[in-house]
Amino acid sequence: MRGHWFGSIAGAGLCCGVVLFIGGCKTTEVQYVAQPQFKPGPDSTNGFLGYYTVSTKQTNCGNCHVSAQTSWIGTKHAQAWADLQGSGHASSSCNGCHAVSQLGNSVGHPAGYLVASDSAYHDVQCENCHGPGHTHASSPTQANEPLASIHVDTGLTNGCGGCHTGVHEPFVDQWVQSAHGSGPGFAHAVGNTSCTPCHEGKAAMTVKFHVTGAFVEKTDTSNQRIVCTVCHDPHGTAGYEGQLRASIATPTTDNLCVSCHSRTATPPWPVATGTSASRGPHGAQGLLVIGQNVGWIPPNFQYDTNQIVSSHGTAANPRLCATCHVSTETITDKATGAFQFQSVGHLFTAASCIDPGTGLPTTSTSCPIGQRDFNACVNSGCHLTAQAASSAFQAEQASLDNLLDQLWVDSNNNGIIDATDGGLLAQMVARGSAADSAQLNFGSSTTTVAKGTIWNAALGATDDRTYWLAGTVFGKSWAAHASAGNGVHNPFLLEALLSASIAALHTASGLTPTVPLDLRIRATPPPGVRVRLSSRQ
Repeated sequence: MRGHWFGSIAGAGLCCGVVLFIGGCKTTEVQYVAQPQFKPGPDSTNGFLGYYTVSTKQTNCGNCHVSAQTSWIGTKHAQAWADLQGSGHASSSCNGCHAVSQLGNSVGHPAGYLVASDSAYHDVQCENCHGPGHTHASSPTQANEPLASIHVDTGLTNGCGGCHTGVHEPFVDQWVQSAHGSGPGFAHAVGNTSCTPCHEGKAAMTVKFHVTGAFVEKTDTSNQRIVCTVCHDPHGTAGYEGQLRASIATPTTDNLCVSCHSRTATPPWPVATGTSASRGPHGAQGLLVIGQNVGWIPPNFQYDTNQIVSSHGTAANPRLCATCHVSTETITDKATGAFQFQSVGHLFTAASCIDPGTGLPTTSTSCPIGQRDFNACVNSGCHLTAQAASSAFQAEQASLDNLLDQLWVDSNNNGIIDATDGGLLAQMVARGSAADSAQLNFGSSTTTVAKGTIWNAALGATDDRTYWLAGTVFGKSWAAHASAGNGVHNPFLLEALLSASIAALHTASGLTPTVPLDLRIRATPPPGVRVRLSSRQ
């Protein structure tokens, strides 16, 4: 067995100490005592080591993996046992997730604390995720290194899903329903290397967060969703809440959410070829929230897009995206008031639709407004009541719908801007001049006033006007991803962009909106919002 060296000072009377008297002064010689590198744990059958020293929470693994030990000890995992005992709800059924056991790794049968109830196994230690360490500690080679798995799903006992599931901890249960866990287009995205850093888990960890450590799936051919470890660091080295890998409060592209939700927010439109549509705004949500480098800037635009943000993107909302998209709430039975479900916000939907039967949040965005949950807006301190937040939401969505309708109303629901539709763009198609064709030519990458206007309309598309996200004009198509959050992501900027776009298109085309519209921007920004009222001063 290899020795692990721990420094100790030999005191008087210890046989290993050497005390010298020189010139009347007593000095103590420092001695180093070889101690075992690891101590076999109480569950010798399964090989779980647990703590080397319980009182200091020094893990056996941490004797060699010092940096991991140092960062881990500051996490909630390192306090799991004490937190359970202090919760007032401690039960033997909880022990497996608050102590070293088979939950979280691939052992597959009762182990650790569940077979040997010893304090050496208290807390969520290294072996909860990495599995038994005895073999590796006995002969520490790369070949027998116990690697943790990043793959998660419901019904699995390995990985984060071994514990973070069920009505009290439904992180994986909600995640698997979310766009991160089951989002559309995954199969296409993982086949395109330009997409994988934000759509495939292993690439996201490597490219976005520079994770260099090994894990089970790192070198295999599997494609992983945006799993827990993409956003959360199991070792907790970053020091952010929830062991996140980056800040959720920073209003820059370094923000955890914005680092991916900031892909394409400004023109030009790429050329549409054959059946391939011209791709517009993509992952622009974060840039809208922080008001940075987003949208087509019409001539004589009164606002600088690097200067106008909504209250949702300022210090008034310190958790930025997470305020609305990661909202926690305890669901109780309406009749008895008994606990039913602890929603942990990992559906990542804002103002979630509530299932009227169960009272649980869903991933739907098409429910009646009265079935949406606006409590996050209140709990954050931004709105006084859920009704006030709901009213503001409806007013902003209606305002955007009105502006969008000045440009195009898809009257026959065919996704094509044609002469029978309403709005300025339909008038241009009906007129069909060479100039109109050039303005609406998605076979060219030139950003015209009309194509810039369509960009802003796609950026501001609401749930009521989804046809702006995929349309066709003069035989060429465009496509975009939803960005506006029905206006919530930045109502001031979206209204300003659309109003100015309508005015610019009116001037460029010589056509008049079918419905008289006052295009003066009346948005009154809240205190602290950065606004520039004159053009580019």
